[in-house]
Amino acid sequence: MAMDFDSQLIESVEVRRNRLSASFLFGLNPTERRWKDRKNSFVYGLIIAALICAFCVALSFVINILTNYINDRNERQQQQEQQQLEREQMEQERKQQEQEQPQGAPAASTSPTALSSLTALPPTPWRS
Repeated sequence: MAMDFDSQLIESVEVRRNRLSASFLFGLNPTERRWKDRKNSFVYGLIIAALICAFCVALSFVINILTNYINDRNERQQQQEQQQLEREQMEQERKQQEQEQPQGAPAASTSPTALSSLTALPPTPWRS
């Protein structure tokens, strides 16, 4: 009989504690408790949705920055290759002119074709 009384006492204390904590957290009205539970779920859902949106925006921003960087790097690489090709072509033209020019003739740098090739050089910071 003593065990039954003790277990009943422990159960009643546990039920009272649960009721007191529920009333402290949610209030006394049971319908209000349901609305607060739903409101909390809604607020948590909104917070999670906002975090997901912020993550998507940040990911899009990072991808945009990376693609712009890669495109700029490819453009610079193409420009450098084009400039190198133009230099090689000019070097070949200069060698051909030197081979065609006789030994006693003046230097190619004074010829009009050499001057026109100098003006055809791509612009640089010191020559525009």
